[in-house]
Amino acid sequence: MNQPMDKPAKTDEDSEQEIDFLNGSSLGSKSEPGPPIAPRTLDFMEKVEREIEEEVRKKRAQGAFPPAFERRLKRIFEQLVPPGAGNSRRDFEALLRSSDRAAYFDIDVPIASQKPGVARLKKLLRVTQAWYLNYLAQQLNNFSTNLMRLLYVFDARVKTLEETMDSATRIRPGGEFLKPYYPNIIEMEDRIADAIKDASGRVLLADCGNGYLVLKLKERGVDCYGVDSFGDEFETPYQSGLDLRWQDLSEHLLEIANGSLSAVVIQGSIDLITAQEKLNLLSGAKRVLEPRGALAVISVDPDFFDRSPDLAIQRDLSPGRPFAPETLLHVLDRLGFSRVSTEVIGSVHLTLGRLGNVDKVESSKRR
Repeated sequence: MNQPMDKPAKTDEDSEQEIDFLNGSSLGSKSEPGPPIAPRTLDFMEKVEREIEEEVRKKRAQGAFPPAFERRLKRIFEQLVPPGAGNSRRDFEALLRSSDRAAYFDIDVPIASQKPGVARLKKLLRVTQAWYLNYLAQQLNNFSTNLMRLLYVFDARVKTLEETMDSATRIRPGGEFLKPYYPNIIEMEDRIADAIKDASGRVLLADCGNGYLVLKLKERGVDCYGVDSFGDEFETPYQSGLDLRWQDLSEHLLEIANGSLSAVVIQGSIDLITAQEKLNLLSGAKRVLEPRGALAVISVDPDFFDRSPDLAIQRDLSPGRPFAPETLLHVLDRLGFSRVSTEVIGSVHLTLGRLGNVDKVESSKRR
């Protein structure tokens, strides 16, 4: 059966780990094998899941779920998550304090009971075994105390390391202070449409802004949707009813199954993140593309980035800067893209690549 495009396919191991987690076990442990799920039940569950995703897609297209509303709802949910349940610095510190409180072992067990004579029997057992329990508790408490001291020292060293890292102290693209650089997409609308004209499936447009390019490609018959890490543009979209999502692109790619998209167009935030994050992003884009999928990268010219007064905020706050076109050509070539090319359009470079079996990779630079 066809897997949903926006969600990775579940393996048997993933299902086992999910059952372990729901049963209260760690994700690394193995649970007792349960009864097999009947094929008819699995088919029904997949059918219901597809119907839910299709209904959400229709509601997005109708404008019932504005991206800004979805983002606010997600933030409210994150605020209501109990401390220690997430992965933030605040959650880690809350979990560390909770572990510290639970690190002491007390041998003074309760003896109260409503049954006649049981309380006296419990007291007798506690008195007669106190020497033995106290011996064990002293060793456990010494170990747990040293372990908690080690965790606090480790936490302090990691925190110092995080604070001294330049990339960690910079502002991440898409936050309150730093928005991606949106090039003049009108100048390259025809070139992008021509690059993905053979796309038979869904097309992802990264940092789509107010959705102008999403609309223009849909008018050309392209099944496309947009993702933006900044999202303020979603408050006044170019046209209502577009499938626009407010999410970090790297996070969004992790939610997509392998080979689910026909084309990916990347722009904006990729110019502002670190070199390693750029490589991870391009690798993720390759993973979600179908065997002959197309990739288009719109990147600001490095010289323009360094001297433009309109990009002073991006230069000061962002952890990275744009790749040179030669670097993008090199990276896409090493990732396995063929027919890689780049051209200058105003102050940006449009780099194109396509997956597929081509005997000779044609890497050219048109000026």
